[in-house]
Formats: sequence, structure tokens, C-alpha cells
Amino acid sequence: MAEIPDSERRLLVALACMAAQYLDRGGELDSLSMSAGERAIEELARYGLVNAGGSRRTAVWTDAGRRFLELN
Repeated sequence: MAEIPDSERRLLVALACMAAQYLDRGGELDSLSMSAGERAIEELARYGLVNAGGSRRTAVWTDAGRRFLELN
């Protein structure tokens, strides 16, 4: 992942941890059709941390996303 400003990184860490805690279903993220979950998936995909499904409802962690969670 490209270098990002520290303030942006802190927000991304919080978002990824929230998604891992509340949306992860055995390695797949499910937004549960909540707009906040869908937006979280969109942003995580924008940073290459997840591969989003076609519907915006689901995604899977990428290798980079799993490493990001492990490091943070």
C-alpha cells in the first residue's frame, strides 16, 4: 500500500478494525445491507484491503488487508 498521511492511516485502521469486528463472517465481509457497512467496504476496497463483490454488500480481505490488520 502506498504511503498515506498518519491522520488518514489512523482512520483507516479504525475502519478496518471495525469491519473485522462487526462485518467479518469467516473471512468474508458482509455489510448486512447497512449503508455504513457498504461505505466501509467501498473505502477498504479503494485502499486495496478488500476485494468487493458486485453488489457492494460483500467483500473478502486481500492479502494486503490481512497484513494490515495484523500490523495494526
